[in-house]
Amino acid sequence: MSTEDPRHQELVEWLREQGHNREEIEKILAKVAEYDAQTLHESVFDSISRGHFDLSTIIKEALGIQEALGEDES
Repeated sequence: MSTEDPRHQELVEWLREQGHNREEIEKILAKVAEYDAQTLHESVFDSISRGHFDLSTIIKEALGIQEALGEDES
């Protein structure tokens, strides 16, 4: 969760209301970010395994971007 995400500030405010201090909030936010990244990672791989996520399109886009960058450098 980005600090720019409005939910971030809502979470910080809620944690303050629950009596957590700054150090505790930082630890909690770090754990939430870790969990969020893991959940996203698992979600992508679950989608690939179910066939809902077209990995070949992502690969083509990534390679196309790399090729375009290579052409600009020439």
